[in-house]
Amino acid sequence: MKKSVSLALSLILIAFSLVVCSGKSSSSQLTISPEKAKPGDTVTFSYIPADKNLASREVFTLYVYSYAKELPKVQAVELKKSGKKWTGSYAVDKEAYGLVAKVILDKETDDNNQGKGYIFALYGPDGKVLPGHKAGLALAYTSWGQLVGINQDMNEALRLTEEDFLTNPGSKKEFVNSYLRLLQATKKEGWEQKSKDFLEEISALPDLDDSTLVTLYRFYAQTGNQEKAMAMVAQAQKNPKGEFFQIQALMQLQGLQDLKDRLEFIRQFQAEYPDSKYTESVIGMITQSLFQEKKLEEANLFLQENRLKAQPYYFYAVANQASQEGQAPLALKALDNGMALLSEHLANPDKYKPTYYTEEEWREEMQTSLSAMMLSLKGNLLWKQGKVAEAVEALGQAYEASKGEQSGIAMDYGRVLLENKNFDRALQVLEATVAKGFTGSDIMDLLKQAYVGVKGTDSGWDEYRASLETGATEALRAELQKKMISQAAPAFELKDLEGKTVKLADYQGRVVILDFWATWCGPCLGSFPGMKKLVEEYQKDSSVAFVFINTWQDEANKDQVVKEFLEKNQYPFYVLMDTEDKVVADYGVSGIPTKFIIDPKGKIRFKSIGFEGDSEKMIKEIKLMIELARGK
Repeated sequence: MKKSVSLALSLILIAFSLVVCSGKSSSSQLTISPEKAKPGDTVTFSYIPADKNLASREVFTLYVYSYAKELPKVQAVELKKSGKKWTGSYAVDKEAYGLVAKVILDKETDDNNQGKGYIFALYGPDGKVLPGHKAGLALAYTSWGQLVGINQDMNEALRLTEEDFLTNPGSKKEFVNSYLRLLQATKKEGWEQKSKDFLEEISALPDLDDSTLVTLYRFYAQTGNQEKAMAMVAQAQKNPKGEFFQIQALMQLQGLQDLKDRLEFIRQFQAEYPDSKYTESVIGMITQSLFQEKKLEEANLFLQENRLKAQPYYFYAVANQASQEGQAPLALKALDNGMALLSEHLANPDKYKPTYYTEEEWREEMQTSLSAMMLSLKGNLLWKQGKVAEAVEALGQAYEASKGEQSGIAMDYGRVLLENKNFDRALQVLEATVAKGFTGSDIMDLLKQAYVGVKGTDSGWDEYRASLETGATEALRAELQKKMISQAAPAFELKDLEGKTVKLADYQGRVVILDFWATWCGPCLGSFPGMKKLVEEYQKDSSVAFVFINTWQDEANKDQVVKEFLEKNQYPFYVLMDTEDKVVADYGVSGIPTKFIIDPKGKIRFKSIGFEGDSEKMIKEIKLMIELARGK
């Protein structure tokens, strides 16, 4: 993920494996009545799917996201069949500036208007679009749009925000932080001066909220303008318990090094601001400092004492580090604490569920990601202690929680089943995993052990394996075909490590694999051994080009850092330097590694985000993507 982009902490903790599927439809219709809906209205949504095979469906579920200037609120709406349409009513939030919606077709597929989302403006009593509609929508293109399937697009977000400001100057003070981040991210010509002028304009406005005052204070303090910085403090005094002084307190916490001082800080902070939304951040900061000092016992105790405001993930983090330090008893204790807290969260969705998730989505994410992670770690720790039966139970629960989608968990479960001589179950689990496209040598070795355990012989193994691999490849090909897109690849012009200027147009007529990465990115580095194999395999194929675009690299001497990294690891990668982070923004990249497969006509056919940890599956996927991009 990008280091300089920060979403709400709860979004980071929950969305470990968020996947948003693109809709297949090219002409589905989703309309709203009345067309010029106002906040507080009860409206009717009408849906007509393009896919005629869905005509027999009685009900669809619509997810409606209402937004203002922060993260959205989502509500599920049942659309029932009414003639040739499916309709449902929805009460518009009184504070909303606009709505974005998607239709759930099945567990794997959404109709999100081909990655654009179904977008509906809201109107005022005068019949005009509400101020803040476009600037609020811009946030979907920078952060929460992934929930709806909207791709990140900083340039579009900047355009929308500036259009809103032009039409509604009063909106400016509501979107100060987001606008400044957009100027910095896109780095359009003159952006620094524009930022300064904008802040000067805003600072002259009356009745600024605490969040804006914090931004202004930081800017003036950093530029040495103490007079104006103190003027912001004076304005904030009207709300002495407000967000401004809470954030100032957080800045003080960053300067405290002694653990006792930090623990005293949180005591005072909670007494001073008992309802602060930043308490969770304070707990996170203190927990992180305990990690760094390797005071894991203290971290577990601290989290238990502050469990009402802590996230279950922090207990997993303690357990994971404790397991690496050889402190298995502590790790198991932290896992038990974390799983107990997770159970409390799941039992109280009204209290703990973020507003931007439906309850169904939230439970799915918590169980398939966090619960599975905790149970998997617990199972492996028990296994190492020789408690095989208990390990089988825990890893079996992890496998069920992850719905068999995580190959690492499946393989660990398979190993412990084999050790427990449960060959039938091991064969079932490993075969199902291979069928999903995980066909690396490690899992095949385990599968062979299970096969021999069940059959009593390796006779027929080669045919069995070949059949499974063929089926897995065809299933993967079919899955990838569903994910194919056709979007014009943004043109770019960058320099390589030798200073040569390179354009995307130089690769016309070839399949191009663009891989956005940085030297600090763990998943990027994890994918590189597999990418090296691919580069070497295709090095004599002039119709395919691998281009690695280095981006979000913080060092001043970026070129030197990258050169040394490539030389040290002997990676034969051709690297272009996105030193101003412009191309990564143009391509709407929200996290790295992200790969784009571009066909010979310059169309993006695939976008692949992240690395699952299985190099052999990644290699197979990219080879199939290359074939499909060629039209084979």
